[in-house]
Amino acid sequence: MAIFDTRSLGRTAVLAAGVGGAVMALALASPSAAGAADLTCTGPAGSTAEVAEDGTACGVRTDDVSTALARAYDAVAFARAEVRGSAFGLAHSGGVAAAETSAGHVGAVSVGQDSVSIVSTDPGAIAFALSLTRGQTFVGTTAEGVRCDAGAGVAVNFSTGQMCISDGSSVPSQPS
Repeated sequence: MAIFDTRSLGRTAVLAAGVGGAVMALALASPSAAGAADLTCTGPAGSTAEVAEDGTACGVRTDDVSTALARAYDAVAFARAEVRGSAFGLAHSGGVAAAETSAGHVGAVSVGQDSVSIVSTDPGAIAFALSLTRGQTFVGTTAEGVRCDAGAGVAVNFSTGQMCISDGSSVPSQPS
């Protein structure tokens, strides 16, 4: 049985959140390539919105008491939230990001060609996944855990302490 220091987990979570924030800022501020679509999907509570243009797509779905935001730039992003939940999906440069929750707060960010980030957790969870080029990250239910495969990425379920980090060649992870 592996034992890990909760202070180390906290520091790693803060680092992961900082890296995620930096990547999101870079993705939102990076210059646009000619012809690539930049789409944002959002809407009032209780709505569904889907937009597709030139190989880029985004979609959101919420109930009457939740919020969701999806932003895609030359990529695909989706977010779904219900039961006072909030979700965001951000995809850039060929990535795919999808986040869904019931009563939780989740986010998925995917930056770079063939990157995939998926978050679909137990109700009430707080979770985040980030994938860079060719990275594949997943945060699922407590039983499904977290996964980091292929390229660089990080996946964290803050509610359960499950997490993984990949540099693209090795995958150190916290025990489930």
